[in-house]
Amino acid sequence: MPETARRAFANCSVFGAIETVGDAWSWLLLSEAIIDGITRFASFQSRLGIARSTLSARLSSLCVNGLMDHDERGYRPTEMGADFFGCIMAAMAWADRWNTADRHISRRVAHIGCAQSIHAELRCAACGELVRARDVSFDRRPDPAVALSGVVTRRRAPGLDLLQRVRPNPTAATLQVIGDRWSALLIRECFYGSHRFDEFQQRLGIAPNILSHRLRRFDELGILTRTAYQHRPLRHQYRLTEKGLALYPVPLAMLAWGDRWVADGRPPVRLTHENCGRRLAPVLSCSACAAPIARSDTAFEDN
Repeated sequence: MPETARRAFANCSVFGAIETVGDAWSWLLLSEAIIDGITRFASFQSRLGIARSTLSARLSSLCVNGLMDHDERGYRPTEMGADFFGCIMAAMAWADRWNTADRHISRRVAHIGCAQSIHAELRCAACGELVRARDVSFDRRPDPAVALSGVVTRRRAPGLDLLQRVRPNPTAATLQVIGDRWSALLIRECFYGSHRFDEFQQRLGIAPNILSHRLRRFDELGILTRTAYQHRPLRHQYRLTEKGLALYPVPLAMLAWGDRWVADGRPPVRLTHENCGRRLAPVLSCSACAAPIARSDTAFEDN
């Protein structure tokens, strides 16, 4: 990895995770491999309805970045790729709660340990309490992304409306909201306390037309609410709604994954769980019994 990219990734583990894993299609490929055991190119294509060229490019990128291995048996997650399970589960949990228009997309997840139907939660390793966005503080904000010129890999934004073309999928439902780079980074900025258009633009280095589109879309989806703070000229600020705040486990899981695999275990941003005053280490947990869970502790079944 070039030194400029290494420094940029070390500045923010969420950014590092976004750039290392890729877009919504890469998430879905990892989900198919980790949860359903899919290994073959043709199977990925038929299950996702993804174009061959897009599939080839995403699989190649996942292999180059260390999340998958490829041999005569097909494509298989590495330890690094398999550990992305927590991010996928966080995305599924949000869709199960908030995608009220398409309840039929849910997958039943059972915790083998307690034999209950569950969704995943993130709990504080120190005190065991459920982690909520308003209960977490941070020691620094990542440096503005405008300093990352030449680091960000150019890639075409995925067609988010195509993610569930073949069959409904709760992970895809969440990715239809935050499954492109700018949407994910914009949500990250909201949780770091950014509220205004010029602040988003300065911190992300995003083109005004792209930013306007993402903010308008989040407003329409009920993720952000827009209110005027100045009238001449008219200026708005944007704040997370309850639905938007509920997305917090997704970037938090990405941050934790990025801390482990991109930042080499040296978190660039240290979080504190204010409820117990301890450094926050989020643990993927069962919603029924609160025990830590991994892929081997869960069973999946389509509704």
